[in-house]
Amino acid sequence: MGLIADFRVLSDGLPLVDVAAAVPEATLRVESMQGNPSGPPAFVVSVTGVDSDAVDAAFTRASSVTDHSLVVADGSTRRYRCHPTGGPPDDLETLADNESIADETTVTPEGWAERRWFADRGAFDAYRSFCRENDLTFRLDRLLDVDRATGGTGNGNGTGTGTGSGTGDSGDTTGGETAAPAHTAMTDAQREALVTAHEMGYFDVPRNATLADVADELGVAPPSLSERLRRAQSHLVGRLRAAEGDIKPRID
Repeated sequence: MGLIADFRVLSDGLPLVDVAAAVPEATLRVESMQGNPSGPPAFVVSVTGVDSDAVDAAFTRASSVTDHSLVVADGSTRRYRCHPTGGPPDDLETLADNESIADETTVTPEGWAERRWFADRGAFDAYRSFCRENDLTFRLDRLLDVDRATGGTGNGNGTGTGTGSGTGDSGDTTGGETAAPAHTAMTDAQREALVTAHEMGYFDVPRNATLADVADELGVAPPSLSERLRRAQSHLVGRLRAAEGDIKPRID
């Protein structure tokens, strides 16, 4: 069972982010990254929504990329080749060996928004850890299971077939994470918090991780994590009561 993840990697130091910030009305997509044995990889980037002079000026002023050149102009879309500046991030071989494929990458003034296919949860966790270990803020928007045999999709925990999105995590003050598919009441942020807390030993007796430990791993404030966990646990209890109708509510 594979996974499709929609997420954002936020950092003003990522390649092309300064280009996107200079032309915020434009849409920048990384179409490919071409390996280069003697130096940094080459990015092929498509740009739409802004005139050519503004794009050329943005590339010229950018400090995150160099050697930009126009490859082709096709109507309102212009494609450029450029190289990132600076050295590679730490443990780049971990990312190179990751069992995942980028499906779509959009550059914004805040970072990169990406849809990526992962072979399994381990590959997803390794990719997320790589980002965090290199001081890149990772924000998960949606995580879906993919049934390779049938092409069906689930909601990140092996159930369901919907792919829509709900309305968010009411009362969650951290922001930046969208809701789970509409057919489930648990958001992706709540599910990630629940799974991470379980994996780190927060629910063990005795506990092997504190609320602050889990919050630090997820990059959120402890009060926000506490609320996510309560909402997720409430959802699980509700599903249990729905599945086992003989469980009666307490009457004081």
